[in-house]
Amino acid sequence: MFWDGHASVRVEDEDFTVAVDPCSKVGTGFTADIVLLTHGDTGHFDPEALEQVKGPRTVLVAPDSMRDEDFPVRDVEFISEGEHLDIYSVEIEAVPMFNEDHSRDSGVGYRFVMRDKAFYVAGDTGLQDELRELENRVNVAFLPVDGVYTMDVEEAIKAAVKIKPDIAVPYHYGEPFFEDLEVDLRGFEAELVERNIGVEVLDPEK
Repeated sequence: MFWDGHASVRVEDEDFTVAVDPCSKVGTGFTADIVLLTHGDTGHFDPEALEQVKGPRTVLVAPDSMRDEDFPVRDVEFISEGEHLDIYSVEIEAVPMFNEDHSRDSGVGYRFVMRDKAFYVAGDTGLQDELRELENRVNVAFLPVDGVYTMDVEEAIKAAVKIKPDIAVPYHYGEPFFEDLEVDLRGFEAELVERNIGVEVLDPEK
């Protein structure tokens, strides 16, 4: 699994790639079989990045809120919170994504399963009770920590405690949008490890 920077997450299994919110500002040197878009904000929906990562069999999954967008990908599926899709034997579930800056109908987070391993990519979400619906259903949870448009570090800790993943991965901080923002992840790691939740702090792929 890779964090390309900002909100861009990539999971690869042999020659198969699922990419979430690819962004041309942080790197697109791969071809995605499935692209998952959380919502239409800059840094999450990047048509230039989609042009760069698409291949002949790429399927794009986007929330219903983006039905009016023009996508440079031929095969597009739309999904709403609570719905499930099965694409190339990858199970995809749209889960709630909302906070003070994002209404509940603006987008979705994703839980998806590849080779019996479940990943959760939160998108621009806040701390919410609905996260308990993911409890013990996630192996790897990508949780935003910038504290500007999403959860801060303390809220991300509480989110991880609700979800109880095997591994929590902080993301959505640093370059290119939050390079001037200090994010201290020492408490994130210390507190979650104490609660028997693994932590992996990834460096953005270059």
